[in-house]
Amino acid sequence: MQIPATTITQKGQVTLPVQVRRLLKLKTGDKVKFVVTPQKEVKVKLAKRVSIMHLYGSIKPQVETPKFKSIQELVEWESQAWPEAATERDRRTLEGNSSKSK
Repeated sequence: MQIPATTITQKGQVTLPVQVRRLLKLKTGDKVKFVVTPQKEVKVKLAKRVSIMHLYGSIKPQVETPKFKSIQELVEWESQAWPEAATERDRRTLEGNSSKSK
């Protein structure tokens, strides 16, 4: 496939010809990487797309979550945990406001 030459701008930017974008199925916002071979040829490759699911488990939770035997057990735990957390947050807020007013 013969692809027309493209020009480098003052900022060093290059427009990828439409044939290349179609061949690589590139869309606006996609990332590409340039690979230079030992023969000083440049290959354009689609950079790997990283989904949020690739990050799952990479951050340790601040609070240890108990293991549940059933969904019902989880629902019951959450129904107790939410009000307790809200009460604790409200208590800290009130303590912070009372110390500011002194």
